[in-house]
Order: sequence, then structure tokens, then C-alpha cells
Amino acid sequence: MSNRSQRALLTVMLLGLTAIEAHAGSGCTPGVSTPLQDAQRLVRSLRSDKPGQARVFAADGSEYTAGAARWMNAELAIASRACARGDDADAMRHLHGVRSLLHLQ
Repeated sequence: MSNRSQRALLTVMLLGLTAIEAHAGSGCTPGVSTPLQDAQRLVRSLRSDKPGQARVFAADGSEYTAGAARWMNAELAIASRACARGDDADAMRHLHGVRSLLHLQ
């Protein structure tokens, strides 16, 4: 994948994450939307220093595999969609796994 393609993909991903965060919690109770937004902020900070990096670091200094970061992003997107539907239980189910991995319990 060329650098230009990587930059384009990264831009699309960041725009998607921004849209997800802006929409997060719109249909959930504060007990779900607040922890969801907190987890999104931390997961969004997971960035690699170079393409193909296996380990990524969060703003708080915690370290995760790139695969774990992708999984957490996907789970938070599912939780955000559940909030949009007003389904707190489904949102919490997906959020719980992410919070466990982030040690935010």
C-alpha cells in the first residue's frame, strides 16, 4: 500500500471515528454514554508511530497490539450504533469488553 493510500485510509478512519464519537450516546442514558465517550477518547488516542507497527500506545501510556486497537474501535462503533437505537443493554455489552481490555472497570 502506498503512502498516499495509507494517508487516505487514515483520513477516512479518523473522519469515521469523529462521526461515531459525535453520535455516541445520543440515544443512551448518561450511565452508558459517559463511559462510552471516555473509552472512545482513549481508544482514539491509540496511534502507531509508523505504518505496520505491531504495538500501539495510548495517550495514558498504556500499550496494546494493533489488532486489539482495531477490535476496540469496532466494538465501540457497534456500541455507538446501539446507543443510536436506544439499546443501552447492547451498548453496555460491547462497551464492557473494551473497558475490560482498557482496565477501566
